[in-house]
Amino acid sequence: MAEPKKSYPMLPIAHWWALRKKFKQSIPGVVTDSYLATVLDMEANSARANVLPFLKTLGIIDSEGKTGERATQWRDDQHYPETCQAILKEVYPSELLSAVTDALQRAQAERWFANKTGSGESAASRMAALYCVLLEADASKQPEEKAERARPEKAEKRASAASSTSTAPEASKHVVATPGPNALQIPGININLEIHISADSTPDQIDAIFASMAKHIYHRG
Repeated sequence: MAEPKKSYPMLPIAHWWALRKKFKQSIPGVVTDSYLATVLDMEANSARANVLPFLKTLGIIDSEGKTGERATQWRDDQHYPETCQAILKEVYPSELLSAVTDALQRAQAERWFANKTGSGESAASRMAALYCVLLEADASKQPEEKAERARPEKAEKRASAASSTSTAPEASKHVVATPGPNALQIPGININLEIHISADSTPDQIDAIFASMAKHIYHRG
């Protein structure tokens, strides 16, 4: 009789880092499906089926959902590598640990999980992804908050700029529409004259032209 296929943790990597970040802020005494639903922004039923069991398998919480020493060390950057190594030795067989020793061998890990568990491509990929994160054991892979904080700031700057642009014309109209009581309403007139003087004109003729302009335009002479 064939042995039943064994499964391995398929905790999504985004959840791995999100929970670790939350644990760094405050470690809950007990991790429940409702706690996970709140932290990971998901349905409680989904958290109960797709997250809670894997946290127990990884030893981050016990069978009752309580956190302990592993949860404390898991969230600590200094102890993170050794915690990952401990999980690898407890959860995965020596065959896999000997065959896939580097996170860059993810394709080989996926093939191993697919063959050993009989899982489909999607499930094998999720198992391999978590396995490779444990192999890396690199706390610096934790997503930073800088990029997240930059977005609201940029949005505020754009909103401020848009607000200034939209209100500027209104302010201009307001100034023009309400002149002071003693302001003189004098219309401005610009006249552009284009004079063509023949090259063979004498100085007396040129003087006569400008004298005529002064007389008729400026009322001089």
